[in-house]
Amino acid sequence: MQAQRFRQPRPRNLEWLEGLLLIAPGVLLLGAFLLLPALEAVTLSFQQQGLIGRDTRWVGLVNYIELFSSSSSLQSAWASLRFALIVAPLELVLALGAALLIARPFPGVAVYRTLFFLTTAVPTSVAAVSWGWFLHPQGGWVNQFLEFVGLRAQPWLTDSNLALPTLAVITAWAGVGFAAILLTAGLQQIPEDLYEAAKIDGASAPEQFRFITLPLLSPTLFLVTLLVFLRSLTAFGQIHLLTRGGPEESTTVWIYRVYQDAFFNFRTNYAAAEAVVLFIALLLLAALQFRFFGKKVHYS
Repeated sequence: MQAQRFRQPRPRNLEWLEGLLLIAPGVLLLGAFLLLPALEAVTLSFQQQGLIGRDTRWVGLVNYIELFSSSSSLQSAWASLRFALIVAPLELVLALGAALLIARPFPGVAVYRTLFFLTTAVPTSVAAVSWGWFLHPQGGWVNQFLEFVGLRAQPWLTDSNLALPTLAVITAWAGVGFAAILLTAGLQQIPEDLYEAAKIDGASAPEQFRFITLPLLSPTLFLVTLLVFLRSLTAFGQIHLLTRGGPEESTTVWIYRVYQDAFFNFRTNYAAAEAVVLFIALLLLAALQFRFFGKKVHYS
């Protein structure tokens, strides 16, 4: 009988070295394009320098003190919060409705899925230009429809009271497809047997949604809520293309204030401080969401 030959296990130090080599490219790219720029921004926020980068000097918390004592910064923070509080609920409701509609197969479901997911495929610039045409004060399709039904045309993007909510609706529309994809995946993981058992027990559709769909969808719903809220606080493209922070700075949210101070006011160090504060605010908001809403998530 021929003796079996066993392969000797490799030393642990070789396995550790192999794992290190496999993750090294990703770690290097992460450090080069994310960590180093972030550290550079933090360093710049504690400095002041000339227009072309000369005469750099360390000033400590001067930029942060000016930032928190500025009325324009408080206005931008309030605009960002209002913007997010409109975008997040609207986008979640639309995405959940779309996901409930297309999660289960029925005749023609592919057409509906394509229509909903098109918002994800359309570039921000194309969507912004299209919405600019639709909402134009003179001849825009939306105002033409309002006049057709006997209502007055509205200055959607040129009125300080309407511009921010209008941009929030556009932003929510653009994000529905992405959020619906995640929610649809979560809905398809719920066993169909639970709904059949609930129907046998006489549960109505609202009761099935409340006691089956929402609890089992809560992990996906929590993730989508977190992503949508944080993404709404960093929306930039549609604001830049449609209003450029106006009118009367009503749409100058925090991220757009950073852009203006860095590239138009040439206050690079001050803009770096604004970016650091925004990053910390996003971390705190994410932590608060985990703290207050994470306990309500059912993972089993």
